[in-house]
Amino acid sequence: MPGTQLFSYLQLGKESTPGTAVPATRMLYPDGTGLWGLDRMRTRHDSANRGTRTNITHATQQGVIVRIPFSTASDVGVSFDELIYPFSQLKGGQTGSGAGADKTWTFTPSQTGANNQEAFTAEYGDDIQNYEAEYCQASDWTLSFGVDDLTQLQMNLFGRQSTKSTKTAVAANNGVKIPGYLWTIKFATAQSGLTGASVVSNFLVGGSLNVQTGLVPRKYNDGLAYFGQSVEAAALRGTLTLQVESTAQAVSQFYDKAAADTVDFIRLKATGPALGSTNYSAQIDMAVSYDDPEVIGAETDGVNLYNVTAQLVYDPTWTNSIVGTVVNSLAAIP
Repeated sequence: MPGTQLFSYLQLGKESTPGTAVPATRMLYPDGTGLWGLDRMRTRHDSANRGTRTNITHATQQGVIVRIPFSTASDVGVSFDELIYPFSQLKGGQTGSGAGADKTWTFTPSQTGANNQEAFTAEYGDDIQNYEAEYCQASDWTLSFGVDDLTQLQMNLFGRQSTKSTKTAVAANNGVKIPGYLWTIKFATAQSGLTGASVVSNFLVGGSLNVQTGLVPRKYNDGLAYFGQSVEAAALRGTLTLQVESTAQAVSQFYDKAAADTVDFIRLKATGPALGSTNYSAQIDMAVSYDDPEVIGAETDGVNLYNVTAQLVYDPTWTNSIVGTVVNSLAAIP
């Protein structure tokens, strides 16, 4: 019997030492195909002229790396518990605090030092074969939401090598999902003003945030085909896209501030059902610089929309560009 979609899976385990494989402890629910890609950096020596019309006679492997393009299924989405995975690629070593059922996680990346992002062992496959890759981290991740959709997560993970192994038995979970309509937006002229700012109503209809973590895998002349370590060598960058209704606020908030190159501050927040003494929630604070908006870039139901793009920027007063905060049911990364 062949492997079937019903038995396809992806599950992660947090490594104590990056690169030392551990059993999986948390099942994720990805879109069912294209779970991973293996690149052995193979060359077939096509330039070897042999006096024959076909030059290729063999191949040589020059290294190995695994790519895992994780993406949630549209009807599954991402849960509040699962947000700690992408946010752990901003700052590692974090735990959920609080004595009750509600645990608060705060991910504040250092702008001047190492962030020691978490590494994971990934297991993937179907009912025919399990594979695993160690030292998996995200080069980038994206959260997206629409007013009528579930919040979705995409992560582009890299890992050291793929080996055949035995699947770890991991219990299924029914994490509390994040309907897109839960996301609200606030603006302020300083990050310190976001808490007291008012939510803008009748305005936001969708958006996405792509974060480039700055992590890159580094190979060395050490006799090993796979990378030795990941290095936080590239810039922490991010692109925020928003779709808002064509209102006076859209003009003053985006067109005018883009024209003046004004640095602005945004809080996106989704508040879910009750948990302990508070609620499930996800909050992202950002300092941004706006591109010129696409004025009346779209319409729905005859209502004009602005398409807005902004880039994360470093604010010297706040000393940061982005901070993620999650309240969920987990005290530690599974």
